[in-house]
Amino acid sequence: MHIELVTIPYRYDSADEGLGLGPAALLESGLAEGLAASGVRLGEPRRADLPDEERIGNDPAANIGRLGRHAAALVTDALHRGHRTLVLAGDDTAAVGIVAGVQTAAPHARVGLVWVDAHGDFNTPETSFSGILAGMPVAILAGLAGPRWREAAGVLNPIPTERILEVGVRDLDEKEETLLQATAVRIVRPAELGNEAAFNGIVERFARRCDLLCVHIDLDVLDPRFVPSASTPSAGGLAPGEAGKIVGALLATGKVATLSVAGLNPGAGVRGQQSIASAITLLAAALPSWAEPSDG
Repeated sequence: MHIELVTIPYRYDSADEGLGLGPAALLESGLAEGLAASGVRLGEPRRADLPDEERIGNDPAANIGRLGRHAAALVTDALHRGHRTLVLAGDDTAAVGIVAGVQTAAPHARVGLVWVDAHGDFNTPETSFSGILAGMPVAILAGLAGPRWREAAGVLNPIPTERILEVGVRDLDEKEETLLQATAVRIVRPAELGNEAAFNGIVERFARRCDLLCVHIDLDVLDPRFVPSASTPSAGGLAPGEAGKIVGALLATGKVATLSVAGLNPGAGVRGQQSIASAITLLAAALPSWAEPSDG
């Protein structure tokens, strides 16, 4: 199985610290070699960057949007060449450019989003307590905020909320949860994940609404004991093998165009190495199930 590979290490304004180092850490720790043992071959990584001359002062939303357009171009090209594309990203803001790339590659497809995360990332500037942009990409993609961000990244159309599935969410802001409840977003909380047949049924029904899927994983969906260097830890999470099985069920639908992974802080020492090992275990468990999309 051949899978194209794109990296988007940028996080707000730096690819050289914290989460920005996550994609390189995964590759340097033997991700490709580990996957090869299960028959998965990764293409040469192609990296999305934002040239200095395109940066807009102290405007992270504009810069993330502009970076998203570069990422989208790589995703579109990878899909045209390889059909399935793994994206290693710094943080969750990368998802906007990834979706833009899929929409450009298949402009008539009904694109859906599956968000595998401890957090909903469904805040808007009005609901967010922190103002952190990484807590907003799902709401941005749903068209509830950030039109300049979407336009800069090249998103063709917002994703209708009935084509958004959130999996493993257990930590929502109060206003964020209220906003989610006013939409058609389907949330699968950790307690529901223990019933494999029920979860598979949810996935099957959701996939029928979509021609192509973008699946995004924030590694804080794992329990903090497996990702001890996580920047936004949340208790009560999954083990890497459990998460890999859940993601594998999504990949087996034959609808997934892109799988993106973000939120790896490689840190230093044992904590960082354990987080890296957990990420690789998750991907090694999931990727062999990736059926090639038949549409797009």
